[in-house]
Amino acid sequence: MFRLFKKLSSMTMMQRLVFVVCPVMLVVLVYVVVNLFNWSVVRGEEMEGRAARQQLSDSTIKATRGTIYDTNMNVLAQSATAWNVIIDPATIDEEFDKQIASAQENEQPVPSKESLQQQMASDLAGALGLNVEDVLEQMSYTNRRYRKIADRADRSAINALLEVLDEKDYVGVSTEVSTKRYYPYSTLASSVIGFCNSEDTGIYGLEAQYDDVLSGTDGRIITAQDALQDALPTTYERTYDAVDGYSIVTTIDTVIQQYIESALQSAVDQYQPEGGAAIIVMDTNTGGILGLASYPNYDLNDPYTILDSYTLQQIDLLETEEEKSSARAEARETQWQNKTITDTYEPGSVFKIVTASAALEEGTATVNSTYYCNGVVEFKDGSGTLSIHCHNRSGHGQESFIQALVNSCNPAFMEIGLGLGQDRFFEYYQAYGLTEKTGIDLPAERVGVYYDETMSNISLASCSFGQSNTVTPLQMLTAAVAGVNGGYLLTPRVVDRVIDQDGNTVEEFGTEVKRQVISEETSAIMRDGLEQVVSANGGTNASVAGYRIGGKSGTAQILTNTVEEGEEEMYVFSYFVFAPADDPQVAALVLIDSPTQGDTSYANTVVGPLASTVMSDILPYLGIGTTYTDEELANQEVSVPTGLVGADLATAEAKLRSQGLEAYIIGDGENVIDVYPEESSRVPNESTIVLYTEGSEISTVTMPNVLGLTPAQASQTLGSYGLNVRISGGAANNTKARVVLQEYEAGTTLTRGTVVEIECVVSGEDGA
Repeated sequence: MFRLFKKLSSMTMMQRLVFVVCPVMLVVLVYVVVNLFNWSVVRGEEMEGRAARQQLSDSTIKATRGTIYDTNMNVLAQSATAWNVIIDPATIDEEFDKQIASAQENEQPVPSKESLQQQMASDLAGALGLNVEDVLEQMSYTNRRYRKIADRADRSAINALLEVLDEKDYVGVSTEVSTKRYYPYSTLASSVIGFCNSEDTGIYGLEAQYDDVLSGTDGRIITAQDALQDALPTTYERTYDAVDGYSIVTTIDTVIQQYIESALQSAVDQYQPEGGAAIIVMDTNTGGILGLASYPNYDLNDPYTILDSYTLQQIDLLETEEEKSSARAEARETQWQNKTITDTYEPGSVFKIVTASAALEEGTATVNSTYYCNGVVEFKDGSGTLSIHCHNRSGHGQESFIQALVNSCNPAFMEIGLGLGQDRFFEYYQAYGLTEKTGIDLPAERVGVYYDETMSNISLASCSFGQSNTVTPLQMLTAAVAGVNGGYLLTPRVVDRVIDQDGNTVEEFGTEVKRQVISEETSAIMRDGLEQVVSANGGTNASVAGYRIGGKSGTAQILTNTVEEGEEEMYVFSYFVFAPADDPQVAALVLIDSPTQGDTSYANTVVGPLASTVMSDILPYLGIGTTYTDEELANQEVSVPTGLVGADLATAEAKLRSQGLEAYIIGDGENVIDVYPEESSRVPNESTIVLYTEGSEISTVTMPNVLGLTPAQASQTLGSYGLNVRISGGAANNTKARVVLQEYEAGTTLTRGTVVEIECVVSGEDGA
């Protein structure tokens, strides 16, 4: 150090300066070079991006989301132009200051800023259908330049806004183009279609499953800008056009969908099921879903609103707002779910289709096999004796294989299952697809829980008649369809094809056969047996006049415990139905989960009529031909002939007889002056038509009570009162049927000849 100082002291001033500055310059140079290398090479790509963002304006061109169609090209979901409304609170606040200052300078009444804010917020809210307080809140951010007050407003709202802006000269309000998803049918097929979030991304149903297909690719507009982000007066601009999303054509038929939703709503109103309800309709040859309804449902245009009135009532009974908020969130999640693929249940006797067909296929049972049912089967294990009862506690006695199916006899099916054995039973359980997802093109599908081949004899026995194992409704329908369509397990699907903007097919989804589970011969036996289930005793609740219907009901018990009420019994009721029985074209599964009102003892009473209603609506619509029995022909309706009014009595009576109708004459005249029911109206065959002659007056009668009577007794009673009868319900010809509903209350005054509709149902397992 001493030497360094000595050397410096001997140098001139210039030498000293060079000696000190050069090393410093070298350090600075090294620092610059290192940083230059870092910014230009190491972080070069990042810096290029920053420069581009500073020098270029990049705006998005939103792609139009594809349309969802039904099978007949009716629009189920569609995107349309909408607008976001933006305010600039800082600019608005500055404008208010100017207005106040101007009023002061011109010695005019000086408005308060609060009053100016209130007036503008009120005008904007009125035009856009918003809450005034919400708009005021956004206006309060006076240090901000961008606040959105309306999200995806429609054209009518924007037109109203423009009128207000033009009239009031408001500043700081602008719009930006967006898109909005519209669902023309509101609640129809909501659990299938699903909906999108605020970013136009599908989050439920087909909207989620096919989001990549529907969403398309957004475009961009890139222009040059200065440091203040204003456009530069240059010609530089690049546009990358948006690629609109593809559209999808579904297998859903809106007519069938409307039929099943109407039927389901009627059943829900009648039975008030705590666990919801569902109906699925499937093409038995392709696996295409023609209709799918899940209750509770929701409005696709307003998915966050709870529609179920019973649920809303239960929420209102809760004490705290926190409990209510939690219950509302849970209710929304419940209504968004598709019960047919997310909920699992014990299928009950519908599952006997699997057990029966497996036994026939393996040869462990034949149509000539016989069984004896004394009402109970006892199993002994280490803990004692377990008794499993038949629904008929007194037993069915000796019965054939088909009779066991018709009687839905649990002891017989336990014997059939045990005859198969654990390995073969589970082999067919797997083959029917019950250990895996069906593969339907909808999100959130689940699989039930089940015993494998290591199950005990007791478990095998209960599994054989549809208890212990759980499935989804769609799994059960898909398996049952395989049992009657020739043995082919199909992959159910909701989308038929993907199309482009010009309607050209981009991708088509054909029928997918996973495997053949049973032979054509075994399937034919199952079709015949299941037709006998429905046609037993002259027709059961699932029967439809003119059609060969096959089907099977199922009842599964659920045990629930509550502190107040103790243990109570709840049931899941389901019915599998298909037609025509000799050549299946369409099948359905209807399900009511935990009904709380009405006669809820047996599946046939609850879901048998529902299955009949569904099939009676969709079979004629699908053009499936009718074949009537003599009894059904006798009950067909006819038209009251025309030309009765003005005719003489002899001629009028002859016309009526030619149509199979009777005449009841009132008055002493020779010519007919009025007719009831009116000419051309449809009436049941063998109805009595009232003919009024000169000098007569309208004849009235009092409606009797026919509830609980057989169809024959009710018809006789109504006829004796001068009333005609129309019998609804599949069990009209069943001697065990009883009237459960009459169109008019007892005591109602009716015109003689009125056609009164009564609904007849077979209660208990005899309803098949």
